[in-house]
Amino acid sequence: MYAILSIYPGTEIKVIYVDSKVANVETIDIFDFKLHAKCGGGTDFKPGFEYIEQEDIMPSCVIYFTDGYCDSFPEEPDFQTLWILTDKANFTPPFGEVIYMG
Repeated sequence: MYAILSIYPGTEIKVIYVDSKVANVETIDIFDFKLHAKCGGGTDFKPGFEYIEQEDIMPSCVIYFTDGYCDSFPEEPDFQTLWILTDKANFTPPFGEVIYMG
């Protein structure tokens, strides 16, 4: 994320921490690059996407870090979604692209 902020000056990244609900939201930029993860467990993909819609956020894309152990998806959004998998779960989302870490 720091590289993105360095390449595109003036860009902000909104980080939405989601487990079974939105647990925390913070905005980071190149001058304040500190993350404060606050989640509890359980996974539901819908709350994060619902938050984006309710807050009228217009993202260029959404990058979703997950272990992939969830099958609760929202309707396909109007923006690109990249799923970053931290585990080799059998994960086939109905939209977006998947990248496996490690």
